[in-house]
Amino acid sequence: MKLMGRDIPARELLARIEERLRTRGLPTSEQVDVPEQGVEPRVDPLSFNLQALEENADATRALPLHTHRGGAGQFVLVAKWAFRKTCQVFINEALARQRVFNGHVRDSYAQLSAEVIRLRSEVEALRAAQATPQAQTTPAQEPQPAPSRARRSAKQNKASEE
Repeated sequence: MKLMGRDIPARELLARIEERLRTRGLPTSEQVDVPEQGVEPRVDPLSFNLQALEENADATRALPLHTHRGGAGQFVLVAKWAFRKTCQVFINEALARQRVFNGHVRDSYAQLSAEVIRLRSEVEALRAAQATPQAQTTPAQEPQPAPSRARRSAKQNKASEE
């Protein structure tokens, strides 16, 4: 990993962070592969957001059940599971309009993303076309001599009198 031109040993840095977490009594994370090449590649925000909209478009699809509670937490999970199983028809009916709206948002975002990509490529093509002909086809023009100071001040005086 490089930061401001200096090499930072990523594995050593992560090991030191994990050690500090352990000394404070905090659980450490599971093993994560640190890329050897350094920073991971940049994520395209348009496709990332579209994928997130796609995954969460259906409001009637239940999220996984989990709890942070101790002993009574298992009872809460069973109660949530029973509610979902018995009331799924009502949940679907209540969230049907939201599901349709989310689908429209996802489709609109996809169209807008495609338009942004098309416009970016068009702008790049126009910039490239503008840069090359100017240097080749523009004839060298001689600069016009600037009017003398006396003529400029005379013109300014006339303009101020009117």
